[in-house]
Formats: sequence, C-alpha cells, structure tokens
Amino acid sequence: MHDPCLPRGALTRLGTIASIAVSLLVPNLAHADDAAAFDPWLGPDAAKCVSIEPLNGVAKVVTLAPAQFEFARALYVAIPPISHELPPGDHAVLAVAGDAIMVAIVDGDQTCARMAIPGFILGELMAVGRGDVTHVGAPL
Repeated sequence: MHDPCLPRGALTRLGTIASIAVSLLVPNLAHADDAAAFDPWLGPDAAKCVSIEPLNGVAKVVTLAPAQFEFARALYVAIPPISHELPPGDHAVLAVAGDAIMVAIVDGDQTCARMAIPGFILGELMAVGRGDVTHVGAPL
C-alpha cells in the first residue's frame, strides 16, 4: 500500500540508495591487499586532506571527464557518511590498483574527498563518460 507521507517512487529511490551504500560499506576481503594500496587516502589514519601526487606510484590514475566529475561529486554527497555540501575541488581522478577502485575529488594537488567504489559503480561512471542515455521503458 502506498504511504501518503512519501512521494511516489521514494521507497524505490531509498532502496536503491541503501543497496549502493551497503555495497560500498561491505569490504571485499578477497582483495584486501589491493585495497591496502589506498590506505594513505582511505585508511582510518588518513588525514582529511592529502596530496594526490603519491597516488601515481601505487595505482593507474586517470582524470575524469567533466560529466564524470559531476557524477562523482553527487555520489560523494549521497553515500554514507552523507555530506551536506559539495566537496572542494574542480576535477576528479579515478585510481585503479588491481581490483581496488578509488575516486578522488581534487582541488589543486590535494584531495579532501575520496571514496572506494565497487565495479558496478565504475560501470556507471564509464557510461556517464560515454554519454550513454537510457529512455523510459528501455532496459537498463
């Protein structure tokens, strides 16, 4: 039954957000060594803002297109812990070390906003970069 207090489709959106959040928060133990490459940026002892330059030594780093940057900023705001403001930065980079994937929002040579992402989010990020469009009724 439809809850009159929630806008139509809100439960579906909440379910989607919850699914993404769970997949981002559940560690992939099989690839712990790959993920450890990002400890200086994602680890519990990582500073809020860190230099992005050393990332080139541990991962393949690619600058994202402007549309991908906007997608990454929106993703950063939406995933836990939810931010109430856009992160500082004017571009984003994608870093890949083995099976570990990280996106960092970059301002100058610093990043104050970064996140590990699962493969399916990488696929969505690449679709945004290609300019893929999905129409109503079209399969995903």
